[in-house]
Amino acid sequence: MARKVAVDKSLFLAGIGLTLFGLVMIYSASSVIALERYGSAHHFLLRQVAAAIIGLMGMYIAMRIDYRKLLTPPIAYAAVGLSTLLLGAVLLMPAINNVHRWIRIGPIQIQPSEIAKLALLIYLAYRLGQRENRINDTVGTLLPISLVVGQLAFLVYLGPDLGTAGLCVALALILLFLAGMRWRYLVVMCGACVGALGLLILQAPYRIKRIVAFLDPGQDPLGAGFQVRQSLVAVASGGVHGTSLGESRQKMFFLPEPHTDFIFSVIGEELGLIGATAVIVVFGVLFWRGMVAAFSAPDRGGYYLGIGITLCLVLQAMLNIGVALGLCPTKGVPLPFLSYGGSSLVVSLVSLGVLLNISQHSS
Repeated sequence: MARKVAVDKSLFLAGIGLTLFGLVMIYSASSVIALERYGSAHHFLLRQVAAAIIGLMGMYIAMRIDYRKLLTPPIAYAAVGLSTLLLGAVLLMPAINNVHRWIRIGPIQIQPSEIAKLALLIYLAYRLGQRENRINDTVGTLLPISLVVGQLAFLVYLGPDLGTAGLCVALALILLFLAGMRWRYLVVMCGACVGALGLLILQAPYRIKRIVAFLDPGQDPLGAGFQVRQSLVAVASGGVHGTSLGESRQKMFFLPEPHTDFIFSVIGEELGLIGATAVIVVFGVLFWRGMVAAFSAPDRGGYYLGIGITLCLVLQAMLNIGVALGLCPTKGVPLPFLSYGGSSLVVSLVSLGVLLNISQHSS
């Protein structure tokens, strides 16, 4: 019988601390741009504060609802169905910045791909928890899971958002591996995914330019390599102690969208190696406590859901930080809890609430 315990304070404080710190850094990184674009230095901050309030409410509700209620056929399939509808609907919406990633309802913008990630994890946790002893059943287990993952990933890719689509596939493969999928199946699936990724990169010239810029940022310093070079300049300028909060120079229209994809660069510039390392350490704490919650879950569904949520948050952080430091090709993956973006923050906080609920039922 599972034993209900108190909330994991380290996990709770890690998520809340990152959220509050994110609000400070978003204001620092966006005030100049917001003033120039909207006439108010507080534009992005106020919207993120509103998202944080909604996200914290969602986190509280998720903490109060037994996670096992999520791992039922009605919820799991409804989550996938709703995500599919939203991802399909967003393709019919007018493009924003030449991409179809947001559904706009008045002043509110919803990014369905963020919702789809959590929905996919709920579905995978339900299916793997139910069929773990038949994980290598091609028709009964692997085919249905592959169809759902492929469907959601393909709709996300059409955004176009290859980074998030790839993250969804990677999470699915990791969970299938942990569930005991045979190596030959894993090798075939990974090979197919790598081949598909290569073709998708080759069919889009801008993706090829990003790969080339990653390999040699100096080859096109004012084009594909501009973002990476400016990000590295920002991080290098911070040194050990940083230029001090609010004193970033790269955010003055040099670093593109410093409050979203490259907020870690601003952190590195203003707070230096100490501040950047502190962020990485907090994500390390989140990973540690998330894994403890997952491995202590009283059932296999909770185990897979806990690992999936933890890896989703941490892998996104690794990708975002990797891009900022020039260790990964440029890709628009947000830094959880820190990057500007209401949908990302709300879903991250709700996911944290689910993870905290799993920790409360640790055995």
